[in-house]
Amino acid sequence: MLAKEILNKLNSEVINSGNCFHCGLCEGLTDGLFKMKQTIKGPIPTLLRDANEGDQEDLKKIYLACPGRSIPYSFLQKKISSKQKSRFIGNYNNLYIASAIDESIRIKGSSGGVIRLMLLNLIKNKEVDYVIILDQDLKNPLINKPIITNSIRKINNVTQSVYETEPLLKIIKKLKKKKKYCLVALPEQIAAVRILKLYYKKQFQNIKFLIGLYSGTNMYQGALKFYLKKNGVSKLNQIKKLDWRYGEWPGSLRIKTSKKEFLIKKFYYNYLIPLYISKNCLLTPDLSSELSDISVGDAWSPKLEKSGYGYSLVISRSLYFDNFIKKLLAKKKISIKKVSHNFAVGLHAHMIDFKKVGSFIRINLLNNFNFPRYDYNLHGITNKRIFIEKIILIIINLSSSNLGRIIFRIMPESFLGFIFEKTRSIWKYFSKSIKREGLKKVRFSSIENLRVKELKLL
Repeated sequence: MLAKEILNKLNSEVINSGNCFHCGLCEGLTDGLFKMKQTIKGPIPTLLRDANEGDQEDLKKIYLACPGRSIPYSFLQKKISSKQKSRFIGNYNNLYIASAIDESIRIKGSSGGVIRLMLLNLIKNKEVDYVIILDQDLKNPLINKPIITNSIRKINNVTQSVYETEPLLKIIKKLKKKKKYCLVALPEQIAAVRILKLYYKKQFQNIKFLIGLYSGTNMYQGALKFYLKKNGVSKLNQIKKLDWRYGEWPGSLRIKTSKKEFLIKKFYYNYLIPLYISKNCLLTPDLSSELSDISVGDAWSPKLEKSGYGYSLVISRSLYFDNFIKKLLAKKKISIKKVSHNFAVGLHAHMIDFKKVGSFIRINLLNNFNFPRYDYNLHGITNKRIFIEKIILIIINLSSSNLGRIIFRIMPESFLGFIFEKTRSIWKYFSKSIKREGLKKVRFSSIENLRVKELKLL
């Protein structure tokens, strides 16, 4: 296809149809053709100039790897060497509950400090030259941006979890061919890079490792602005420091201004999610970054949560990271305990259901064939489960409406947080049996669609 044809397809299938997953690949792979622009619907690629013949190869790569066109998980997982198969958390070699032993590393992490520990050791051992991560803008803490760094100090102090959409992959244009990189990214971003690594080996072999984050729900940038204005902070330049997961696990949202400090528990500020939830996380059936080399997420166990000490669920999917974890253990840098597949799934059963089952129901309820289609089908979804998803969609639609946001702005902060946390607990209790039974009964079957055929032709 010619450059203009590819561009037209990207516009019709992804950008104009509202299927952009905000990954930043469009900007990251082209030379001044796209610029990611913040909108009320998240960062969207904006065309800066007309496409020409010189853009053709770059556009081919974007069209091939774009997650907004759907990700052929079944097909791609067959190309990754992992011993154990799982439709719920992706194929894997080993599963662990882990945390960094060094208190200064652990306390700075969102949960167990495991990602920070791995990055520090990858740099110190010269396994990679640089790591690619998100960090706060020094001048404006409300803005997060991708950075490339090998600074131990920077890695030690980099931002914790970020619950806002950010086009991380826009930075890959800055990577040097003769250097080695480790990328820390969200599921759809990991998937896009995995495709590039598989089909353009020479060009992307410099991205040596893919560390995947667990990602359930994400929010557009308006969420924090809403929170701040609700609390009387109208001038955003007053913000001096922002932490999404401050303090002991599971942490609190902390915002420091020139005059005041705001502190709200994690499960309290989650009330912002239905108001500003990003569309891509509603349509992505991947919670655990299934196409990564290693995945890390919070270990949401009631027993572990009560301890207040951060723990991570770690999914090793490659022989390299199997050995890497063993070396960290031998050097007494990490505390680990092997766990079973059922235990690992149980830690995130609600969110696995939300992603694996819910995304397919939502796509079908929206009844729009422009939405991404994946290369497998689900069978055995009950009418009760479909009914639950309809309620979830109604809540999201009402909360994210202009009227809904006005009502939420008027309601007291403490009341909102308390009601949301209690409602969350009650909802989890009543829907638990339906969802967990549904996960036991649901069946997957692989299909060959257009995306699979595209990859098979290469």
